[in-house]
Amino acid sequence: MFSGAFAVRLAIAIEAWNRLPFLRAPVVDGAEYFIRAREVMAGDWWPRKLEIHPPLYGWLVGAVFTVFGDASFALYALQALIGAATAVLLWRFTKILAGERAAAVAGGLAAVAWPAIFQEVQPSAAGLSLFLAAAAVNLVPWASAGRPLRALAPGFVVGLAAIAHGTMLSFSLLLVLPLLERSRRGALATAAGLAAALVPLLAVCAHNVSLDDGGYALQANVGLNTWIGNNPAANGYPNIMQGPPYDDIVDRAWRAGHMTAGEQDRYFRGEAVLWAATHPLAWLALCGKRLLGTWSSAEVDSSMDAGAYEDGIALDALAFGRWGWLAALALPGAVLLWKRGGENRKIWLAGAVAAGVPLLFFVTSNRYRVPLLVAIVPAAGVALEAAWAERKALATRAGAGLVALAIGGGVLSYANPLGVPTGAYFDREFALGSSRAELKDYPAAEKHFKSSLARRPGDPFVLLMLARVYAKAGARDLSIATTLESLEARPAYMDALVQAAMLMPPAGRAGEVDALFRRAMAAEPTDPRVPGRWGEWLLAQGRPADAIAPLRKAVDLQPRSRGYRANLGLAWLGVDRPADAEPLFESVLNDDPGHPAALFGGASCALARGDRATAIRLATAAAEA
Repeated sequence: MFSGAFAVRLAIAIEAWNRLPFLRAPVVDGAEYFIRAREVMAGDWWPRKLEIHPPLYGWLVGAVFTVFGDASFALYALQALIGAATAVLLWRFTKILAGERAAAVAGGLAAVAWPAIFQEVQPSAAGLSLFLAAAAVNLVPWASAGRPLRALAPGFVVGLAAIAHGTMLSFSLLLVLPLLERSRRGALATAAGLAAALVPLLAVCAHNVSLDDGGYALQANVGLNTWIGNNPAANGYPNIMQGPPYDDIVDRAWRAGHMTAGEQDRYFRGEAVLWAATHPLAWLALCGKRLLGTWSSAEVDSSMDAGAYEDGIALDALAFGRWGWLAALALPGAVLLWKRGGENRKIWLAGAVAAGVPLLFFVTSNRYRVPLLVAIVPAAGVALEAAWAERKALATRAGAGLVALAIGGGVLSYANPLGVPTGAYFDREFALGSSRAELKDYPAAEKHFKSSLARRPGDPFVLLMLARVYAKAGARDLSIATTLESLEARPAYMDALVQAAMLMPPAGRAGEVDALFRRAMAAEPTDPRVPGRWGEWLLAQGRPADAIAPLRKAVDLQPRSRGYRANLGLAWLGVDRPADAEPLFESVLNDDPGHPAALFGGASCALARGDRATAIRLATAAAEA
């Protein structure tokens, strides 16, 4: 079983490695994991800022890259091994639940289950999370059969799962099952399991507390994902495109004055809970849509990575064990499993609830659904084994009911009768262009971006990325023209403004940059980023007097921004007015005593006052920072 599961995954990974760029140069979350892995390669095992992902998978990828080289195929070979081990663990768990024959069927299903394979042959923490979930459900019955200290093992595994994917914290439900014994030993086992789960979590949170923007959070985007999935505009499906639409959502907390990642995380969580509490019926309807979206057979092709494998590799056409029929088989299987009784069915139910409950609260893309296989695969195995062993009984009324349940589940999964939105979160041509650009295949990247533009005419994000390809390929004039086209579509598009400000001065067109920023300020008069970036650019151009007015506006619009205040102080220094600059530097240092620009500015102001001792102290601190 292990060899078969490994062979399937390895074959798919090899073909994907040879045919698709996503494995070498991933997009979206995969790109974030690779960035973190390269930091690990450089020796930065702990991140210097609050990350949008918990650290475990980044550590794994970084360790593989350190040993085998950057963006090595060894990562996918290792993940194929992990996936094969998961299939064996699901076989063993089903054996505990329902015996040898059901276990053999469930293990075979796990070996070819496409929802798992899809994640295990790309840079995604979902395969690791599923492995840890399968390990936890296997360890819980072992722990309950012995001394309470055995509960440390499943507890620690659940803690590791939580620092791979934050939603895996829900598997802590497994750890409280010993309380059902209503005994002192059960209470001690629960306490031991929860204590062990806290070890990895508290280690990560303790590090994050030490960060300037960390707070107590495990990761930075729990609140954002919660709000995206639970807000008046949500439709139950993660279909927000990258670029300006996503940026506008992220900017909500920033414009509300929440500057750090920890503050923004709390803000979005609060907004989501407030909306759900004040619109309970709308929220329940949204949960129902999300549930149907989870059930839909299209969700593998609608994951964060743009259906990267859809029509991309031959083996995808085999569609091994997609969600649709796995979930449909799990319905009658769950009924049979529960009717058979036994203490361990509580573990199966707890695993199903633990994997399913987060889907009611978060954006539901395939990587979050993968832990459901811990419950779905054993139940599907039980259903198939029962169908074969009790062929004659299926003609009875009860058997016919179970068959009807499976058929109904399949129809619901594939037909999507309520029209829950499906489709790729991310434009596949755009994703391919991004990967090809990362691999320096600029002609191919240009082709993919132009194909994306054919479907999304005038999209400022695609135009900007195409302009970056032209810049990297040395076609400066084309890059400038395409960047300006992006700004025609969205005058206050900050990334395009910054790119124009970088490209135009070397081309002798620096005089046009001011007009772009003025037009952006007219289009978005309440966006502090526009005057803030304009003032920063003017400072870099050696024009501090011109920088004062836009920087003042940026500070008025976003007074908590340390960067705007520090830059305004530097502008005042640039026109020889240290008395106006010093209070700004002091205010920044009150918020962040290690802010390098404010330390340097404060040293300059102290020097202007003749206070050489303070100047030396602040300048030394600036150099250390």
